[in-house]
Amino acid sequence: MDTTSGSNRRGAWGLSGPGRAKRGFTLIELLVVIAVIALLLSLLLPSLSGARRTAWNVLCKNTMRQVGIGLTSYFNDQ
Repeated sequence: MDTTSGSNRRGAWGLSGPGRAKRGFTLIELLVVIAVIALLLSLLLPSLSGARRTAWNVLCKNTMRQVGIGLTSYFNDQ
């Protein structure tokens, strides 16, 4: 009987064997990673909202400036 043939067989994921632990993430590890990502997003979203609001204000002010320049130019020509 050959006892070394078991060392060449692979497990369901092709990673297991004698002396080699199965690789992969456990459910707890995945949940922790998801929780950390959710926490980072919750810290980041308010600052992104503020940046969006600031960009909208700049856009509106620029539009009003362009309207003012156009009206001034029109009235100067007339």
